[in-house]
Amino acid sequence: MTAASDVETVRYQGRDRVATLTIDRPAVRNALGPAEWRALDQLARRAEADPEVRALVVTGAGGNFSAGGDLKSMPERLALPRHVRRAELLSDAQVVLTFRALQKPIVAIIEGAAVGAGLSLALACAVRIAASNARLGAVFHKIGLTSDFGMSWLLSRAVGPGRAMDLLMSAEIVDGTRAEAIGLVSRVCAPEQVASEGHAYARRLADGPPVAMALTKGGLHRALERELAEMLAWEADAQATCSKSDDVQEGLRAFGEKRKPEFRGR
Repeated sequence: MTAASDVETVRYQGRDRVATLTIDRPAVRNALGPAEWRALDQLARRAEADPEVRALVVTGAGGNFSAGGDLKSMPERLALPRHVRRAELLSDAQVVLTFRALQKPIVAIIEGAAVGAGLSLALACAVRIAASNARLGAVFHKIGLTSDFGMSWLLSRAVGPGRAMDLLMSAEIVDGTRAEAIGLVSRVCAPEQVASEGHAYARRLADGPPVAMALTKGGLHRALERELAEMLAWEADAQATCSKSDDVQEGLRAFGEKRKPEFRGR
């Protein structure tokens, strides 16, 4: 699969069963405004609907993931009536729900800055791979704002409520190495390797069993809000579904034949 297109300031490219969404505003460190949030939502839905896509990558152009909200246009948005501003924020934030609901895994490749709402976007992805010198932070307090785009929910589940409170209250920026140590990112790489390692990881996910991948992602999200007994029942149901898939038979054959399985999502 090879395809590429532009939707406003977010680029979409499909290759090797991986759809890459690149925020392309390097002059403003890939700051995010309403147009970018809409584009990310639309392109994620496009990737979900494409049967050739098995995994997604979200990244930024020019050496940064995203510096968060677009501060140049912020005064105009802050001047909106309270009810209009609230509605705008809620509409833009639907992309977080879209990312979480996708059955396909999303990998964030983080170089440079991932701060404010840019960090919220990264946290909405299933896996985060960061350069060791990346800069991550919930920096809303630096300009007198509180968190948005799901940060309070996502951050507390990534690093725990105590550490989330610390990061939000202090507005501290941590590097990629520290971010991995506290669970803010999944993996850390040398800066010169993070892009290649991140895409290689996404391709490995794309080679995995799609039915099981979707159920695993959904199960982990569900487990955050459910009791153990309910999750035991859910897992039994999900495992029974996987057991009837062609992918399981292919996996067993490949294991016996000592080869890599070719999962087809059926």
